[in-house]
Amino acid sequence: MEITSAEEIMILLSSMDKEHSVARIYVPGIGEFTIVLQKKEGNSGAAAEERIPAAGLTRNPYL
Repeated sequence: MEITSAEEIMILLSSMDKEHSVARIYVPGIGEFTIVLQKKEGNSGAAAEERIPAAGLTRNPYL
């Protein structure tokens, strides 16, 4: 599916569910992407509070 606006991405994301959990999109000028819907973990907020000792920075929970 070719994406040309943010609204199209939001429509695609809102239509995803357990049965339709993978979507492939093409963004002109950037490339192809695969979006995978994953189950949300209950403790994902706890990881955001971790600090990296050497740098004193907050850890990014998405990495």
